[in-house]
Amino acid sequence: MARRKVTLQATLPHGTFYWVTNVEASSEEEAVVAAENLFLAEMENIEEWEFTDFDVADA
Repeated sequence: MARRKVTLQATLPHGTFYWVTNVEASSEEEAVVAAENLFLAEMENIEEWEFTDFDVADA
């Protein structure tokens, strides 16, 4: 198994959400599943969160 950096992207009605994490996986498919499961676990267990970084540009 290798350490892999995974970026998941979800296109929402009013924007795009990205989840970036590192996981241990032996294939790309396994890495995506692990990242999705890690995201779901984080959302279940966190009581409150906020964005800690941003970039603003003229559209």
